[in-house]
Amino acid sequence: MNNTNFFPFERNRYFYGKLLTVRDFEVEQRYHCTKRSLLNRLIHGAGVVCGLGVTASDESTLMIESGMALDYQGREILVPETLFRKLQMLEGQETLNGRQDAYLCLAYHEEDVEPVNATGAETGDQRQFDLTQEGYRLFLTAEPPAYQSLLEAAGRENVSVLYQSEDLILVLSVPSILSAGEEFQAQVLVVKHEKTPPVQFSLEGENTFVESDNGRVRLAYRESREEKRCVYTVDFPLRSKALSDVDSQLFPAGCELNVELGSHHYKNYLTVEALVHLCRSQEESRLRCRQMDDLSRHLRGRDIPLYLAKLELIHSAGGVFVGAVTNLPFQQAVSSEGESKAGGAGDLAVTTSVRSLEYWQKPDVKAVYQPSAGTLHLDFGIPSPEQYDYAVAHGTVDLTMPGGIRVNSRVYSQEIAHGLGVGAVDVRLSVEFPDRESGETALLCGNSEVFKSKNIKVSPPWVEAAAVVYPERGTMRIGLWLHDTVDGNLVRVHYFVQKPERDTSRILSQRRVSLTVTPEFSRLSRRGKLQLQAEVVGSEDKSVVWSVKEENGGAIDRNGLYQAPELPGTYEITATAGVDESVSASAFVIVE
Repeated sequence: MNNTNFFPFERNRYFYGKLLTVRDFEVEQRYHCTKRSLLNRLIHGAGVVCGLGVTASDESTLMIESGMALDYQGREILVPETLFRKLQMLEGQETLNGRQDAYLCLAYHEEDVEPVNATGAETGDQRQFDLTQEGYRLFLTAEPPAYQSLLEAAGRENVSVLYQSEDLILVLSVPSILSAGEEFQAQVLVVKHEKTPPVQFSLEGENTFVESDNGRVRLAYRESREEKRCVYTVDFPLRSKALSDVDSQLFPAGCELNVELGSHHYKNYLTVEALVHLCRSQEESRLRCRQMDDLSRHLRGRDIPLYLAKLELIHSAGGVFVGAVTNLPFQQAVSSEGESKAGGAGDLAVTTSVRSLEYWQKPDVKAVYQPSAGTLHLDFGIPSPEQYDYAVAHGTVDLTMPGGIRVNSRVYSQEIAHGLGVGAVDVRLSVEFPDRESGETALLCGNSEVFKSKNIKVSPPWVEAAAVVYPERGTMRIGLWLHDTVDGNLVRVHYFVQKPERDTSRILSQRRVSLTVTPEFSRLSRRGKLQLQAEVVGSEDKSVVWSVKEENGGAIDRNGLYQAPELPGTYEITATAGVDESVSASAFVIVE
């Protein structure tokens, strides 16, 4: 039944002699239908159960496979056979004019069928329907979804839309409850077009509860040119500090968002409403999550449709045509019982993300497999383009003015060393002169004719300066062309020289990665446990790989929890930086 209210649950109470009316039978149906819908929503969630794949049969026709789905009210939506639908035949096609993309949506729908004459009914109600047929509604919409409602209905927390334009949408989500020292992920949903240039963005701001070098969190992402997906999620691994009972915003003082799309650059300062509570332990975190996990959180998004596909549209004089098709862009799918029990025996959900590395770092890939959810996440580290550094030098040269008439005369310096050694350099010159208006010494850069105006009282000399560089000797000569008389016997010329270089070793020394492990020395009983902490400085990648040097020296997990062996002795535990395998630090444990 098309009933949007789950509560209250009321069922018929039967007794001998009860007069059954239409209302009683409606209550009977409503009770069972509503109970089943509620269980569907709470146990299985909402989304496609099977089938309902969308492909372009031709440039103007969509093929929708048969299948089943559950909507956000727990109602079953059944498409019993494969459908072929022209864009012009679908509801909402009139809204596509001028739009780059659209969404094909599926919603529950029912209608009364089999009209009959109702004998004995009141005047005007003689025509009724014998059956109510449950079905579906397929329609197109050019409007993007309400991302906050959509992601919250899927269980995401602290959802904020960071950026929204015709070419790109960025939506951030962060867990609201964490335990001290816990690894967690900030997620950014990326929605773009097939022809959108490679996406690059960063989000940075001060933070009080996330481990970092400088008290700031920076989420940076550079999309590879091989990325073909139009809708995907980027995961940013973070770790909370060893704090407890702390409530804090992710960016309490606001954050800076930078977005690059080809030649388009966007920068803005945002206030992100993302409140996070830090618990002292994982058990307290689970308890708090259970306390907040009320019924209303599971019944969100009652009016959200199922987005079966995102369509790239092509407009021409002949109408609107289908370009690329992205199935289930927002992953509205229900895992079947067989898949969950098999631990991934069914389809494996594979997601990817890309990290931007420094240009001298080696590319790498990290894989995280979760058997219970049947998911595999691949995190690729791609080196950024090589960077240049610059060496600079500055100095002055005093040129002696000629005697007599100086108009249209030229003076030159001797050959001088600029100080940056051999090789090509870039030279900029400026001429020093006294500014009578302010009484200060000023520097003329460029053409002095620009300042010959009644509105400006600055009077620089009318001269031009040039330099000749000798790359093989690391020297240069400076010359002046005097267009008019210059006061005094000397003219001082300032030179600024810069030289690009690729001295990777020097750049590395400025950004050197270091690693410390605490505590360095500990005593532990046999089979005892010790939590070790590793701090990586000089890199955004804070991951480490733990190992025990001795073969029978105990065991340590990926979070640094060490368990001592039965055999007494002194054992060395080593942490290796994930960003650079040559950087490591050790701690020693005496097992008694």
